[in-house]
Amino acid sequence: MKIKVYSQSHCKYCDNIKKVLDENKVDYETIEIDDNRDEWNELTRIIGVGMTPTIKYGEEVWVPSRDFRSPEELIKRIEYIKEYPLPITTQDEKIEMILNATKNLAMSMNNLNLSLTNIHQKVNQLTTPTPTPIVKNETKEEVKEETTSN
Repeated sequence: MKIKVYSQSHCKYCDNIKKVLDENKVDYETIEIDDNRDEWNELTRIIGVGMTPTIKYGEEVWVPSRDFRSPEELIKRIEYIKEYPLPITTQDEKIEMILNATKNLAMSMNNLNLSLTNIHQKVNQLTTPTPTPIVKNETKEEVKEETTSN
């Protein structure tokens, strides 16, 4: 199975990825997005992200920063998939994947909300002045009255 690297001219990160793929003797096909606009538009419509270099390997589509952070991480991912190939995903599995992704996203958003609430509370504690106790200014006569009445 051949890897497709969706690339664009003047993209240094694309060039770097292809260089590392070459160094690791990974067989790939370069798809220049400017010359293959229809294919690129269809791919980005499906994955919802238009970043290069986007890597397509079988049914898998990997986008930088989301699926790999460095060329070396991409190489590790490719090696893993070659060693443990994934079966073709059925329609039912795709639906289950979407449902799980939605649940995971909801859980992540909830965790983010809890973290933001916690941060907000801590900021309020740091910025809200603590009330200073009100000390009654006693006059000499009041002190005298208190001491003589006791």
